[in-house]
Amino acid sequence: MAAQFDLRGKVSIVTGASSGIGRATALVMARNGAAVTVNYLSDESGAAEVVAEIQAMRRNAFSIRADVTRRLEVLWMVDQTIQNFGRVDILVNNAGSIVKLVPIEECGEEVWDAVMAINLKGVFLCSQAVIPHMKQQQSGRIINVSSIAADLGGRSGSLPYAASKGAVNTFTKGLANELGEYKITVNAVAPGVILTPFVDKFSQPDRVQEIINSTPLRRAGTPEEVAELIAYLASDEAGFITGEVFSIDGGR
Repeated sequence: MAAQFDLRGKVSIVTGASSGIGRATALVMARNGAAVTVNYLSDESGAAEVVAEIQAMRRNAFSIRADVTRRLEVLWMVDQTIQNFGRVDILVNNAGSIVKLVPIEECGEEVWDAVMAINLKGVFLCSQAVIPHMKQQQSGRIINVSSIAADLGGRSGSLPYAASKGAVNTFTKGLANELGEYKITVNAVAPGVILTPFVDKFSQPDRVQEIINSTPLRRAGTPEEVAELIAYLASDEAGFITGEVFSIDGGR
């Protein structure tokens, strides 16, 4: 049975919410009572399906296309959220990508820059955009989706991705220091292998099975399990937790 956290009256922005962990997080936020801004970049139909599912719960949601690597689009997304819902309480920085698997010796600047833009710059820009509103409210939750790759260093051509997620962890801790006095918490979750389209796109099935076999719990995780942890960190129950990176990886 899924946990219940009281997020009634809260407003959340979930980036990259048209599929995978982002989709599951948007649905869990809504199930626990929050209004949700469903951000997407290219999968408009996926985002529309998430909004429809949330509205079927009799919760409030709308979808918005915004590139998290572009400041003006991010500011517009936050502005639209406040126009629709009156405030913003929770930011889940989930949008991210490996972009391309490539050994570091062969990695072109354009790949490196693209990985850093979506995984790190996006977290920076979205966080920066909500901070003034959360400061004014004297409350807020920022939750970043990192990766076990930050600790393991990346395998099979994913070093740029791992490096960007390591930077997300550092950013999480530093931002928690800056915002604590305003009653804003900043935490991260670091998933291992989770059964999502992301894993399907960037991992070979035999490699995924190899990882599962080396995981103490002998299975992959689900997007819903990650979403439940995010919902907990967004709740009042997690009010004394900040600057932490939570592994959710079956014990790897």
